[in-house]
Amino acid sequence: MAADPKETIERIRALAEDFTGTIGVAARDLDTGTEVMYNPDVVVPTASTMKTVLLYELYRQVDAGQIDPAMRITLEERHRVPGSGVLQDLDAGVAPTVKDVATLMITVSDNTATDMIYDLIGREAVAETLKRLGMNNTHLPLDTWEILAGLHNLDPADPTLTYDRLKQALASKPAPWDCAALRETPDNDVSTPRDMLRLVEAIFRGEGLSPASREAVIDILKRQKYTTIIPEQLPFGVQAAHKTGTLRGVRNDVGLVFAGDRTYAVALMSKDSPNLVASQRLLSDISRLIYECFIGPIPEEALQ
Repeated sequence: MAADPKETIERIRALAEDFTGTIGVAARDLDTGTEVMYNPDVVVPTASTMKTVLLYELYRQVDAGQIDPAMRITLEERHRVPGSGVLQDLDAGVAPTVKDVATLMITVSDNTATDMIYDLIGREAVAETLKRLGMNNTHLPLDTWEILAGLHNLDPADPTLTYDRLKQALASKPAPWDCAALRETPDNDVSTPRDMLRLVEAIFRGEGLSPASREAVIDILKRQKYTTIIPEQLPFGVQAAHKTGTLRGVRNDVGLVFAGDRTYAVALMSKDSPNLVASQRLLSDISRLIYECFIGPIPEEALQ
């Protein structure tokens, strides 16, 4: 028997009281409409969860005939972005397809791939899609190069800020807590759990997407390699189509959970925590609570 949503919220509240930092939770059973909401409108830097928006917009443009996912994009030196991902380590001249680049953007959170996709789809188009979806508290003015530069308050447009220099700066010391990349203002990439829930539910329901593009987006999200939050404590066989995000003090995970013939959407976001391991564990525990609320108890033998 599933848990009561009010009881689940109280259990989340109790966990949050012992946490050094701030969390926000938004979840909805897409079959019944039952919700679990805790601090759903808290503004949090998106970190790499913004890449989910780019994936959605990419396939919206595929449907509009503006982009061919089989088209190849040639990696150039100017594309390289440090941080997560593998494209930065490959020789210039490699030419993956648009779909390949988008897959890297999601599955290994590839920053170089992300900025290649962002350049392709355009910032104005992303902003318009956020308005169309009613994600009014979400702002994505920055690509990953600009976010990473902001971690050390560097000017991303400075011609002397090379890939190697930025990589060295990121490796030299932790970002200061007052850096530009952690601002909660519209000039930074920010969102809320409620807005991210709106996005993943739109993906599930195929809003603005053809059936083929809906399946492509969900398939790519299901291939996520970082699985320590939403899916970590869920039963064997349950699938999650999701995207994580991490910056200093920030741990996020947003997506869809497919449990047999049941599906729910969930957005877990946290900020201001000096201990990312604790953040990860807390959000993983909350993910389990949400599963048990919507689907039912998890027997120990069912855990992965």
